[in-house]
Amino acid sequence: MSQAFDAWKRTITRGASTRAIAERLDSNGPRIKRHLEESDPPVADTVIELARAYGANPVEGLIAAGLLTRSDVDHAATKDALSAVPMLQLLEEAAARERFAVEGRRRTEKDAEPPDEKEDTHGRRIKRRKIGEGML
Repeated sequence: MSQAFDAWKRTITRGASTRAIAERLDSNGPRIKRHLEESDPPVADTVIELARAYGANPVEGLIAAGLLTRSDVDHAATKDALSAVPMLQLLEEAAARERFAVEGRRRTEKDAEPPDEKEDTHGRRIKRRKIGEGML
């Protein structure tokens, strides 16, 4: 059993013994010991059962047990959340992000302009003459 899972289990059960956990899960001690302490990784169904019995989040238990990663959970949550968003709203968001990116590129290009150029009040580029230019 991993240290992360052991710490999670101790936290949610407040350090309850295997026997006390088995009673709470309406199971027997040897099964709980086998599924949660001897199995590497712990048995997913029993981790979920344990979390629910103690009012904890089963996903946190599965992550602590090494059965899921935060990335797995984040990906699934994002996918589920996006599937609930209407397509028009997604398209509007994509367009707004693209407008923002284009404007950012314009600002970057404008900042990178040579110092001898500037824009007039109408956005037209004006070249400033350098001192001495055209004197010969």
